[in-house]
Amino acid sequence: MTAHLARATIAGLVLGLALLPSRATAQSQQGAPVVVEPEAMSSPSLEPEADAGEGTAPAISRSVTPMLAPIPFRNSQLGWGLMLMGGLFHRFDSDPTVKPSAAMLGGFYTENGSWGVMAVENAKLGGDRWRLRALLNHSEVRYDFYGIGEGAGEAGQSIGLEQKMDIVTAAALRRITRGVYLGVTGLWMDASTALRDTSGLGAYPGLSVTDTAQIGLFAWGLQGEVDTRNDDYWPSEGTLARLRAFFFTDALGGSHTFQRYLLSGSWYMPIRSERLVLATNLTLCGVNGDVPFWNLCSIGFGRGGLRGYTQGRYRDSVMTTGQVELRYHSSGRFGAAAFGGFGQVAPSPGDIFNAEMLLAGGLGARYQLTSKFPMHLRLDYSWGRDGGLLYFGVGEAF
Repeated sequence: MTAHLARATIAGLVLGLALLPSRATAQSQQGAPVVVEPEAMSSPSLEPEADAGEGTAPAISRSVTPMLAPIPFRNSQLGWGLMLMGGLFHRFDSDPTVKPSAAMLGGFYTENGSWGVMAVENAKLGGDRWRLRALLNHSEVRYDFYGIGEGAGEAGQSIGLEQKMDIVTAAALRRITRGVYLGVTGLWMDASTALRDTSGLGAYPGLSVTDTAQIGLFAWGLQGEVDTRNDDYWPSEGTLARLRAFFFTDALGGSHTFQRYLLSGSWYMPIRSERLVLATNLTLCGVNGDVPFWNLCSIGFGRGGLRGYTQGRYRDSVMTTGQVELRYHSSGRFGAAAFGGFGQVAPSPGDIFNAEMLLAGGLGARYQLTSKFPMHLRLDYSWGRDGGLLYFGVGEAF
């Protein structure tokens, strides 16, 4: 499990959320709420290359609009926590129909003592033909390590780790055609991992001496995005697909050489009306090379993470997950969801076809935070093979 919090860590652009329970804090000149894509960071997670997502917002007339957003969440490793984000929506061009850029500062704290701070800039230039993103983050996270492989996850034995991580990322994406962006990115990390309790503990399978030493990582990468959704908050049709490829090298202080790939796609289809939507998601992850354990692929991480399994309990070099969710929205502010899915981990692509399928399913409730935009508080309970887990945050799971 990457002990840095992506979305709270490597990627966390919560561009603007509502002050609970009823309205957004950022206001346009006419007084209309300025709300933004909440899914960019609904709660801390440990996915290493969740980038500072593009975020979306309706047009605003002011050149600078402040916002402040407290975001409660519950994470299967970190427990209950609170994220506080503040910042400014601003513009680099004069076109008022283009979604604004955003500069954000934020931090989080959880009940198990994990915490982090970050600064994010998400710039849109040239009528949104270019998207430039940058993030600085420091986090100190406490979590349980279960080992590597399907068998380690089944055994359910873990040790407590504490990880400190500094992260710097930058990305530049160019619009190729409507809804399609391609670009390059750079990533630098400095991490140190330590056992929380060493009394009577010998060597732990899958945890090497180098894993608990201070290490530096540097990578360049490629990114691609396709977004044809008809709505950012409650999509009823369209596709959202993202590809991330990172190539870690020993240049510029890097101590490990490996590659990491992540492909995720979500599809949305209305059933009779937009109030009843079928959403599906498929995520593929793979790594190759001298990979630190916390950069392996893990079930439950990031946007589209399979609910019902503790983040990082099942990790290996290859992972696949698939989910289907039926979403219902009433004529008022309340909604509900029923979902199911599967996950698999394996040491190689060929082994994934023989890996055990980890099934999960659950039910959820939704509450719309603003009357104008269908942005929701999400409360889910999911059952997996090892038991049930509660999830709470802002924005849909995928």
